[in-house]
Amino acid sequence: MQGGGAIQVQGTLGYSTDTPLAGMFQHARWARFADGADEIHQMRIAERTIAAYRATGSTSSATGGLPL
Repeated sequence: MQGGGAIQVQGTLGYSTDTPLAGMFQHARWARFADGADEIHQMRIAERTIAAYRATGSTSSATGGLPL
Protein backbone atom coordinates (compact mmCIF):
# COMPACT_ATOMS: atom_id res chain seq x y z
CA MET A 1 0.00 0.00 0.00
CA GLN A 2 1.47 3.36 -1.00
CA GLY A 3 0.39 5.27 2.11
CA GLY A 4 2.49 2.97 4.27
CA GLY A 5 5.70 4.54 2.96
CA ALA A 6 4.64 8.02 4.02
CA ILE A 7 3.83 6.74 7.49
CA GLN A 8 7.18 4.94 7.75
CA VAL A 9 9.06 8.10 6.82
CA GLN A 10 7.27 9.96 9.62
CA GLY A 11 7.99 7.20 12.14
CA THR A 12 5.65 7.08 15.11
CA LEU A 13 4.44 10.59 14.26
CA GLY A 14 2.77 9.07 11.16
CA TYR A 15 0.46 7.04 13.40
CA SER A 16 -0.40 9.90 15.74
CA THR A 17 -3.24 12.35 15.35
CA ASP A 18 -0.74 15.21 15.05
CA THR A 19 -0.60 14.73 11.27
CA PRO A 20 -3.36 13.83 8.82
CA LEU A 21 -1.52 10.69 7.66
CA ALA A 22 -3.10 8.23 10.08
CA GLY A 23 -6.62 9.34 9.15
CA MET A 24 -5.81 9.24 5.45
CA PHE A 25 -4.37 5.76 5.80
CA GLN A 26 -7.44 4.51 7.67
CA HIS A 27 -9.77 6.00 5.06
CA ALA A 28 -7.79 4.41 2.22
CA ARG A 29 -8.03 0.99 3.86
CA TRP A 30 -11.79 1.38 4.37
CA ALA A 31 -12.26 2.54 0.78
CA ARG A 32 -10.65 -0.63 -0.55
CA PHE A 33 -13.28 -2.73 1.23
CA ALA A 34 -16.18 -0.46 0.29
CA ASP A 35 -15.15 -0.14 -3.34
CA GLY A 36 -14.50 -3.84 -3.98
CA ALA A 37 -11.68 -5.62 -5.68
CA ASP A 38 -10.23 -4.27 -8.90
CA GLU A 39 -10.70 -7.69 -10.49
CA ILE A 40 -14.46 -7.49 -9.92
CA HIS A 41 -14.63 -4.08 -11.58
CA GLN A 42 -12.58 -5.28 -14.55
CA MET A 43 -14.79 -8.36 -14.93
CA ARG A 44 -17.97 -6.23 -14.91
CA ILE A 45 -16.55 -3.83 -17.49
CA ALA A 46 -15.59 -6.75 -19.73
CA GLU A 47 -19.03 -8.37 -19.36
CA ARG A 48 -20.84 -5.15 -20.23
CA THR A 49 -18.57 -4.40 -23.17
CA ILE A 50 -19.03 -7.89 -24.62
CA ALA A 51 -22.81 -7.74 -24.08
CA ALA A 52 -23.01 -4.35 -25.80
CA TYR A 53 -21.00 -5.63 -28.76
CA ARG A 54 -23.16 -8.74 -29.11
CA ALA A 55 -26.36 -6.69 -28.92
CA THR A 56 -25.43 -3.84 -31.26
CA GLY A 57 -22.17 -4.77 -33.00
CA SER A 58 -20.50 -1.84 -31.26
CA THR A 59 -19.00 -1.14 -27.84
CA SER A 60 -20.18 2.46 -27.97
CA SER A 61 -23.00 2.02 -25.44
CA ALA A 62 -20.66 0.29 -22.96
CA THR A 63 -18.06 3.04 -23.22
CA GLY A 64 -20.42 5.98 -23.00
CA GLY A 65 -19.93 6.81 -26.66
CA LEU A 66 -16.20 7.41 -26.30
CA PRO A 67 -14.29 6.96 -29.56
CA LEU A 68 -12.17 3.91 -28.84
